[in-house]
Amino acid sequence: MKKVEGMGRTRLGRFAAVTVPATLLTAGLGVAMLQGMVGAVLSSADGFTLNSDRITSDGLKVRTGSADVAGGDQATIYAETGTTTNASGIEVVTPNVTLPLLGIGAHLEVTSTDTTIALGSVGLNAKTLNTPNGATLGNTTIGVAQSEAGFADTNANSGYVADAFALTSTQADLPDVNATAYAITLESLALDNLSLAVALGN
Repeated sequence: MKKVEGMGRTRLGRFAAVTVPATLLTAGLGVAMLQGMVGAVLSSADGFTLNSDRITSDGLKVRTGSADVAGGDQATIYAETGTTTNASGIEVVTPNVTLPLLGIGAHLEVTSTDTTIALGSVGLNAKTLNTPNGATLGNTTIGVAQSEAGFADTNANSGYVADAFALTSTQADLPDVNATAYAITLESLALDNLSLAVALGN
């Protein structure tokens, strides 16, 4: 990772952002997605996998956070994007559950192959978020106080601490995103195609 001095264009060899509050993934999300342009909240106390070929945004803010997840409270990294955020392809895989009558595991898979998926502003709480093929940030400030970074979520329960560390950037280009997230909040979701499937087994 290259050292950042003040403001400038920063390239990260690997970008790690990590996690929000946790509740259960709801089937209603699928219905909301099918309606086209809607807001959506995806969350799971056990975490879920989120993949995308590329996510771009006109801004990125990252700060320390906390989450009440399976196994207890965890310190996390909380991230918010700018108002114009797009994804090229998206895949969400929920944790496996055992079906009592069948005695086998099953999970939900939500996918879209759209190359321009409008997400609006995104709030992310993830256990891990990796871009193994690099990431590019615009003008970046590392070490700004959270109170000066302009976060939408300033709830102490989400780990917000006014005088604590934060990172801000004017742009973000994150290719090959792979995350294990506890929750993601989308301001909007515009899809031309959507696949909802239940997969059996691990």
